[in-house]
Amino acid sequence: MRRGSFRKAGKSKPVIYAVAILSILTAGLLVAGFLSSSGSKGFAHESTYERYDSGFVIAQPGSYDSIDTAVVKEIDTDKKRITFMNVETGRYYTLDYDGTTVIQDKYGGSMSMEQMRNGDIVDVTFLRSKKRLTGMKLSESAWILEKVEKYNFDVLGKNAEVGGGTYSLRNNLVISSEGRDAQFEDIVRGDVLSVSGIGNSVYSVVVEEGHGYLRLSNEEYLEGGWIEVGQSVIQRITEDMLLVVPEGTYDVHLTAAGIDEVRTVTISRNQETTLDVGDVEIEEAKTGKILFAVTPGSAVVSIDGEEVDISAPVEIEYGLHQMVVKAEGYDTITRYIKVSQELASISITLEESLGEDGYEPDYDAVTSVSANEYNSAASNYKVYIDSPSDVEVYLDGIYIGMSPVSFKKDPGLHTITLRKPGYITKSYTIQIDDEEKDITYSFTDLVKESTVTISGNTVGSGSPTVSGNQTVSSN
Repeated sequence: MRRGSFRKAGKSKPVIYAVAILSILTAGLLVAGFLSSSGSKGFAHESTYERYDSGFVIAQPGSYDSIDTAVVKEIDTDKKRITFMNVETGRYYTLDYDGTTVIQDKYGGSMSMEQMRNGDIVDVTFLRSKKRLTGMKLSESAWILEKVEKYNFDVLGKNAEVGGGTYSLRNNLVISSEGRDAQFEDIVRGDVLSVSGIGNSVYSVVVEEGHGYLRLSNEEYLEGGWIEVGQSVIQRITEDMLLVVPEGTYDVHLTAAGIDEVRTVTISRNQETTLDVGDVEIEEAKTGKILFAVTPGSAVVSIDGEEVDISAPVEIEYGLHQMVVKAEGYDTITRYIKVSQELASISITLEESLGEDGYEPDYDAVTSVSANEYNSAASNYKVYIDSPSDVEVYLDGIYIGMSPVSFKKDPGLHTITLRKPGYITKSYTIQIDDEEKDITYSFTDLVKESTVTISGNTVGSGSPTVSGNQTVSSN
């Protein structure tokens, strides 16, 4: 009994030890599993990410995969989008921007989006796949001519004379006015421009200061007299005249027989301003005498279109008058003279003409011309305005009729203005050649006042159709 009990007890101790060890291991595994499922979740997630990598990488601010030199065509601040034109291909593309987009001047200084404008030439960096703009810097290779008042754009010849230099016009370039697309046809003499380019090429033209319109009402007492609008416009007063005037505030000087008054007007871009002159004071007309000393002695002097005898003092009413001096073999001089005293003298010396026929009128010196005053052989031919139809047509501010209409051909730069009630008045600067043949212009339809049009066309599209050279110039 004792041995048997001994053998039984001897076999139970190892079993008890094994059970105890197994229990401890099981508890340890359970604790380890609990810790793994709770405190070690992050490690399990990371392991899963590495195993099933999608390839997605978060773009860091300033990162990009594409670069370009382009012209800013349009900035949409509401949608935070910018449309660019590639300077090499002329193609347009649009990119989104946000607060991480880096904007700099050409020296690397910080700029805001509000400081950028249409027509700026910029170096851009962007993420092509996301169409997101990451950086924009005013291009170091670009130049800009600001406040340009004298220019000549030969659209068909693709040449430009700006600021004393000669440049080529790209087939595609950005033209902007008031932050919107414009065309060369929208530019008239007197507009102030900013012109930008790279090397010898012009890539953008921005109208900094545009033009508006001035009309006189109750002007019958002033007809035949003169109107001066600041230093910008000098014009003979006619019935129903409509002047193209650079935007701004001006003193308007009105002179006629017994009338000498000054009024103030403000001209807004593309808007028509009416000045009522029905209350002008009429006084007894005063006259002064002018002594002329002209070389050569064969020269002929005309005052307000009438030839005068300069062998004796010429009596002229006080006020502004147009003087033309010409002689065969010499350049013609056209000036405006202001008579304001009883006796004065004028000395004039004509320069010999370099024209092939020994006589070359100085058309560019004429700042305004009556529709009935023509002196060249081309005046036997006509200029036709075919379209749009049923609109008022003005030649250099003088009403010539409802379209379709024609007028005698007078070589040189002229301003054609089209007007129709309820529509936006439109002006064009045209270059009339001296060829002995008729010429025809067809312009685009006028836009209703309630409609805003953003063109987006390339240069030349939407321009007037003309059988001759097309030039935009300001001299």
